Amino acid sequence: MRVLLHTIAQAGAPATETPLDLPTLRLGRGSDQDVLLADLRVALAHAEITPRKSLLGAVAHIEAKARLPLWINGRQTSGDDLRIGDVIELGRYRLTVLKARAGFELALQLEERFAAHDERQQRRKSLRMDLQQVGVSKRGWAWGLFLAVLIPGLLLPLWFAQQPPASAEISRERTLPSGPGFDILWNSGPLSSAHHALQNDCKACHVEPFAQVSDASCTGCHSELGNHASSIEVAGQPPFAGQQCTDCHREHNGLTGLTPREDAACTSCHADPADRPGAKLLPVKDFTHSHPAFALSLARQDGKNFVWKEFRQDSPEAKRQDTGLKFPHDLHLSPKGIAGPDGNAVLECDSCHTPNADRSGFLPTQMETHCASCHRLDFDAAAPDHELPHGKPEQVVRIVRDYYKALALTGVAPPLPTGQSTVKTGPDARQRPDDPRANAPAPVGRTVAWAEARAETALRDVFERRTCFYCHAVSTDGPPEARWQIAPVAAPQTALKGSAFPHSAHSTENCTSCHAAETSKHSEDVLLPDISSCRECHGDTGAMTETPTTCQSCHGYHSHPLTAPVATLPPAAPAP
Repeated sequence: MRVLLHTIAQAGAPATETPLDLPTLRLGRGSDQDVLLADLRVALAHAEITPRKSLLGAVAHIEAKARLPLWINGRQTSGDDLRIGDVIELGRYRLTVLKARAGFELALQLEERFAAHDERQQRRKSLRMDLQQVGVSKRGWAWGLFLAVLIPGLLLPLWFAQQPPASAEISRERTLPSGPGFDILWNSGPLSSAHHALQNDCKACHVEPFAQVSDASCTGCHSELGNHASSIEVAGQPPFAGQQCTDCHREHNGLTGLTPREDAACTSCHADPADRPGAKLLPVKDFTHSHPAFALSLARQDGKNFVWKEFRQDSPEAKRQDTGLKFPHDLHLSPKGIAGPDGNAVLECDSCHTPNADRSGFLPTQMETHCASCHRLDFDAAAPDHELPHGKPEQVVRIVRDYYKALALTGVAPPLPTGQSTVKTGPDARQRPDDPRANAPAPVGRTVAWAEARAETALRDVFERRTCFYCHAVSTDGPPEARWQIAPVAAPQTALKGSAFPHSAHSTENCTSCHAAETSKHSEDVLLPDISSCRECHGDTGAMTETPTTCQSCHGYHSHPLTAPVATLPPAAPAP
């Protein structure tokens, strides 16, 4: 679904347009939503808009994803079709359906009706009232509420428990109903959305009656999850020793209550790691002030292989990494464009970096897919359709030599001066006595010599002047049959090993807002933003101007299974 979002920060401010291409448009307060609404009256995942066309003029359909209602045109509903002109109220935000222009299926105008600061000031003025104004004292309210809880919650159940049975025979009229809703007397709350399919199968978790759910019940389904500790030795030390799944994950607390989202679940240990020296924890009290610099896993060349080493981003070693490539980002992202076979082309980041299916990362950049349109692999201007294979230097040498030999056999070889029957080329021009060309007739020697000379020139041009030379380091220390060698290229790796970055949640931002690619002149530059760049938009829970972000927004607890083997580095990518 192609959506054009007009955003008005405050009344009277100019609108900004953001094109979105998503299967569904998610609205909510969570940082993983497509349209972020920073208002506590909006749920983390409040609603979703999906495309819909009907004869009645509907252009989309909105559905509530939380228990909070939707207000559409002043009417409360849980979902409805949207038509041009409809107004959706979400806290202090107003979402208006506009007529979409060509190329878009839906157009929405997002307006912040008033600032959060102004709303709080107005609320304080309107709530300045005490109980004395309505003729009720605080003590009276306290006693009234106390009796309202005491009588139905304790006294009535005790009274019914003390009543003797009317007869030894239980009548059907006094049998409690078994239909939906009766379990409210003993059920502590609804199951989470992750366990919703088990709502009628209590024994799936509660194996023993009146006994706490054991870890075996959890790992029976979640067998691939490991503990937070990275080794058996650390797992036996505080704070991990003796922990159970239910210490952190408590069920029957609502649809989203199973997974803890409070930072205290992490900072209770990380705030003062000196108390737990065996756990090897980093000191982290919050994100805004005490979070350390990111740890980057960067490639370093070791001979013809690559190894990945970890560096803190604020160290000088983290400014570069070995890639094996010569790639200037600033040249390719020049606003003036770059010359190509089909004319001047202006490139964007997504010209080479394609998101994967769930937009959590990017697909590998391929020569054939992303580079070949500008960097052609032809070698003879007279035959532009003959292109060389990428990543196979030995085949390139054979193809070029065979091409000119075949061309020479058609009679293309030029005549040589009188009395000269052969032309010797290459680093060693001497001929052995048993060389068949020494006694060959002049036409044959002339044909072979011409083919070898043309192939030598073409190969030097491909490897040492253009084509391979543009992007790769080329050496001539290979064997005689293929003396040109291409330097190995590092396989793409995720630099942030201990966290996950949701690119999909940042789709409204330009790539260059975080990655300084427009000014990078060397492929060795590490273009990852530092933590100060993240702090410009993200803050701790309760932040007023930044997006509230928890530890779980970037870090997962079950990252390191206890039984996992020691991680090994992947082999280097094959030489192009």
